[in-house]
Amino acid sequence: MSRIFKLLCVSVAVALTLTTAAVAQWSIGQPGMREPPPGQNRYVYLVMSDPLPGREFDFNDGYQNMHMGDLVQLPGWTGAQRFRLVPDVMPRNTQPLYRRGNLIIWDQEGTDLNKLRSDANAAIAGGKSRLIPGFDYGPDGGVRATYQVIGARVTRPDGRKPFIPDYTDNKTPRPNRYIMLDFVEPVAGVSDNTFEAALSKRVTEVLTLPGWMAAQPFRFATPPPSARPTSLAFTKYLVIWETEGSRAQELQDTLIAATKAGEVRALAADPATAQSSWWVTTSPFITKNDFQR
Repeated sequence: MSRIFKLLCVSVAVALTLTTAAVAQWSIGQPGMREPPPGQNRYVYLVMSDPLPGREFDFNDGYQNMHMGDLVQLPGWTGAQRFRLVPDVMPRNTQPLYRRGNLIIWDQEGTDLNKLRSDANAAIAGGKSRLIPGFDYGPDGGVRATYQVIGARVTRPDGRKPFIPDYTDNKTPRPNRYIMLDFVEPVAGVSDNTFEAALSKRVTEVLTLPGWMAAQPFRFATPPPSARPTSLAFTKYLVIWETEGSRAQELQDTLIAATKAGEVRALAADPATAQSSWWVTTSPFITKNDFQR
């Protein structure tokens, strides 16, 4: 009887995990403009990964209940949030090596990117930050990249906030929350200043569309010496879009239609390297304060 009960508990936990991933409704990231403090830089450190075969439960449990809390205790590691890939959004232009099922975005602040990375390496090597059971720590086990903030987080010009039904409304579902990672590179001959100005205008235009709630631009940060080597080439720019809707595909379709109609101007971006991917929230945004009582 005890063994059957344990198996039932595991099955229920897995089912709840999958259900939450499908219709996650967590808020996205830290509120506000997310600008760097005076004299410092602000970064997002992206890690895309898949669990080892058959280790999905260990992977999610270790990430959620151990690893996130360990690293946000480090100086400069100011927050973290997890996401799951929405794989069926079309057209899909995500390159194969980036098609990982899980994403964590670490928020970081500091003046020395190498110290942020080396502090984490030392914490992991010494056991202060515990390894994730089920995580593939092999050379090709995860895709990692750091991008630096180049502009404030921008919200909708009409001031509309994420939708939450009134507490008396028991029939209107809250929309799902998604992010879209938009990796872009200027075409040859377009200067960075020109491209960044066009990117800023595009952000303003897109945020007038239904369900497109906020965005922030980033520029690729050269990996520090202490970072794990990678053979992947990352685009120079990244925009993280925050959205809400019943399905990510509807949000994608809205953007495509607005671009075709000229309501949103297309960027002078290299189509050979541009790629986007959609992700649904699977955890709240946490900071070290969530582990101090």
